[in-house]
Amino acid sequence: MTGPGADPRIRVPARRVLVLAAFAIAVFWFARPVMLPFVVAAIIAYAFSPYIDRVQARTHRSRLLIVVLGYGTALLGIVALVLAFANPVYRELQLLGRSGPDALETALRQVLGPDGLVIGDQHFTVEELAVQLEAAARTYLQTPEGAIRAAEQLLHGTLDVILMVIVTFFLLLDGAKLSDTALRFLHPADRAELVRVAGRIHVVVGRWLRGQLVLMVFVGTVVTLVFTFVLHLPYPLALGVLVAVLEVITFIGPIIAGTIVAIVALSAGGLPLAIASVVFLFILRQVEDVLIMPAVLGRAVDLHPLVALFAVVVASTAFGIVGTFLAVPVAAGINVALHEFFPEEFGRLPEAG
Repeated sequence: MTGPGADPRIRVPARRVLVLAAFAIAVFWFARPVMLPFVVAAIIAYAFSPYIDRVQARTHRSRLLIVVLGYGTALLGIVALVLAFANPVYRELQLLGRSGPDALETALRQVLGPDGLVIGDQHFTVEELAVQLEAAARTYLQTPEGAIRAAEQLLHGTLDVILMVIVTFFLLLDGAKLSDTALRFLHPADRAELVRVAGRIHVVVGRWLRGQLVLMVFVGTVVTLVFTFVLHLPYPLALGVLVAVLEVITFIGPIIAGTIVAIVALSAGGLPLAIASVVFLFILRQVEDVLIMPAVLGRAVDLHPLVALFAVVVASTAFGIVGTFLAVPVAAGINVALHEFFPEEFGRLPEAG
């Protein structure tokens, strides 16, 4: 915490610092189409670098060795998960995708009844509605331009993942040196204040990222078990993975997950099963919000729903689907900085425990 006589306000930087900042902003502006892997890598490295620091302080080993061992351990874990679950999940996702039109038609019939839908003087049968919705979903890939664009996106996504892995490695290795170099441009008092605030942001971002991993595993496991042994839904493993991944996307993700589950449940067991499935997801969400999220994320990550929604919309517009995952931790970090630099206006955040 800042001492009673300390001034938390940041001094106006020297002219050379302002020039350097303007140059950096210009570079980032022009490089924004390719910035996503660097942003994701920075957040991952920022979240896990305290563990690297802690291990290095305890073992007094080379940082390079610790990062390599950490990467190797993570790689072995990912390979083990892929070998254990990739084939069944991929098979169920394929079956789920192939059954989509039939499931949609059955769900529409459950909701609209056998007579279909009447709008004005036009009558649409359930089969016609299902075919039109399916055709609209497939139109994008049926055109040569759409297929080429999809292939380009797949290639760019693969390259972005590779680049993110490489950048994360170097940031974990030399991120502290880069931050120390940037801090040298600031006044010593401002330097100490920024280090203190950065420590708080470290806690928030790291706790959010690690907490989301815990939540994804928890949600995926519980949903898969309940859908398999209690509700007896088809494709429980695929649905569990989809619900767990979509859970990370604030507001939008749970709605999409609930819609997919409701359609599958409607086609498999009718309206009672769909209601039971959606009610189960709603109860699970409340358990997360009340019991699990405060324990694994902490109070410091708490954001006003309007702020979180605004962050998701802005991030998704700027960075697409990945931006929806990054919106909350970035907004939480900015929230911590505002409360620390302007405690009288925004109030102080509770100490992270």
